[in-house]
Amino acid sequence: MRYSIILLVFLYINLQATILVNTPNNIDLLPNSEIYHDIGNHETINTILKKNDKFITTNKKVVDYCILAPEGVWIKFQLYNPTSSPIKKIISFENIFLEEIELYKIENQKIVSKKTTGFYHLKSFEGTVKLNVPVTLNPKTTQDYYLHVKNEKLSLWFKPIIHDPKEFKKEDTAKQVIWALFFGGILSLVLYNIFIFIFTRDEIYLYYFLYLIATLMQSEFSIYVKLYLFPMHDIEFLKKSMYFNLFYTNVFVTFTMTLFIRYFLNTKLYPKIDLSLKLIIFIIPVYYALQIFNIFTVPQVILFQFLTPYYYFGIGIYALYKKNPQAKFFLLGWSFALLAWLSLFFKFFGLLPEQYVFTYTFETLIMAEVILFAISLAYRIKTLEKKKNDLTQTLLVQQQNESNRLEKIVNTRTQELNNELKQNELLLKELHHRVKNNMQFITSLYALKLNDNNDKHIQEKLYDVERKIHAMSIVHQMLYNQKNLVNIDAKEYFEKVLQNIKDSFELENITFELDINSFLDTEEAIYCGLIVNELVTNAVKHAFDSKGGIIKISLNSVDNGTLLEVSDNGIGKSANTKASFGEMMVESLATDQLEGKLQVVVDKGTHISLWFKNKNQKSNGEYNDS
Repeated sequence: MRYSIILLVFLYINLQATILVNTPNNIDLLPNSEIYHDIGNHETINTILKKNDKFITTNKKVVDYCILAPEGVWIKFQLYNPTSSPIKKIISFENIFLEEIELYKIENQKIVSKKTTGFYHLKSFEGTVKLNVPVTLNPKTTQDYYLHVKNEKLSLWFKPIIHDPKEFKKEDTAKQVIWALFFGGILSLVLYNIFIFIFTRDEIYLYYFLYLIATLMQSEFSIYVKLYLFPMHDIEFLKKSMYFNLFYTNVFVTFTMTLFIRYFLNTKLYPKIDLSLKLIIFIIPVYYALQIFNIFTVPQVILFQFLTPYYYFGIGIYALYKKNPQAKFFLLGWSFALLAWLSLFFKFFGLLPEQYVFTYTFETLIMAEVILFAISLAYRIKTLEKKKNDLTQTLLVQQQNESNRLEKIVNTRTQELNNELKQNELLLKELHHRVKNNMQFITSLYALKLNDNNDKHIQEKLYDVERKIHAMSIVHQMLYNQKNLVNIDAKEYFEKVLQNIKDSFELENITFELDINSFLDTEEAIYCGLIVNELVTNAVKHAFDSKGGIIKISLNSVDNGTLLEVSDNGIGKSANTKASFGEMMVESLATDQLEGKLQVVVDKGTHISLWFKNKNQKSNGEYNDS
């Protein structure tokens, strides 16, 4: 009886350590095996075969050490094929960053065969994304295996599972599809943001584009893309590729995110925070340069990568406290990113048991993050467009208000000017009226003086002065009676001057011919009136005998000026006659006041012409001379 119990216990223990492979279901390898933790990677297959007593059993399904030092794990297990046909199985490992995996087939403590895989042995993409080792068991056979998994840089994390080939292919294909969707989704956002940057020149889209590129470079799927596009056959190059991912790509994610955060949250509003982000942006290129000499270690890089996301999260909380409109989007999106990176660190460095981490946690959270940030950036475009429309509308309203205000000011000022103009017109008319009255008063005084004086010579002088005063008063009388206070109708004016002369003399045989085709301003009218009065009076007195004659007066625009002509067909002026006061006055008015050219021609009478510039031409001439 005692021997039967011992036999049963031995059989139970033996069967428990042996894995039956005649099932299509997945089998967790670790619970059915024994393991040995090789810290420092000192053991070889030859030494480990002598240390079977060092192996221990475990209930864990995942190897998740975290010492960040060279380490390896030896797993001893047996596979049993109870069927009469060969069975093929595949042992897979979830972690692609396992540097080297060796599977030894052992019989009688001797190596029968060895299969090797691992990150350093990936030469090209072979159709699967999981590291795996195939095994084949003959019928009715129990086979011993030693599995050796080691890392030099990263902590060991892997979950060994025995698959049926068909089931493995199905799971691996599903993972490829999920990774392809993840990769394609982010790639589409990369293209979307770079196009927006090209058309808008908004730097925030450039920095988000760089962040998405860094995220793609960080993902596991990017490794297979590189292997597919650029097959590698040099193990040292693969080691450098892993080194680059560890020390450069991961830090580049932080660098691009720092650039993005500065513009997304507009941290220029918070000078101290903005200065710290600028410092990080400056430090990272310095880190890249120093890392050429292998100055920094894996734990230091991990610490930096671990702390900066929390700092950025704190910045988001502060921005939310300051009522930054973008802060809520940032905090939600960054929460996803923070959880994604933490899950990645926990997964690769064994900080969290595998059973608590969803297989596609990183991809799911990162995808949620980039979609949320993409939505927020689209919302940013909508917000900027709304601000632009509101600003345009505000500017239009302000422009309309300003136009109305200016129109009101112009109307008010126009009304004021019109009122002032009317007032000035009234004052000017009143002035002309008073000047005319004063001149009439002076004329009346001369008339009274004439009645008291019987000396004909003196009377003639007084009449001459009276006519001159009357000629000037006519101008003021006409200005007072008309709306235009600038110009005088020369024809009407000269007719009134001649009428006053006619009233002063008995002119039975003298006729007047007028050819007036121009207007004169006030000043020109007074001077021309005095000149015509003087010339016509002289002609009436001295040019004709008892037979009489004709006096012609013309005023026309000639050569951008005005030509005044007074002529008669009388006996003509004598050349030896001394110039009278009237003649000197005419010459002075013509040359000094009108700045004209006076010409006297005696031929079958006397012809006097005066050409002068009009007032506008005089102003232009003075301006050009200056």
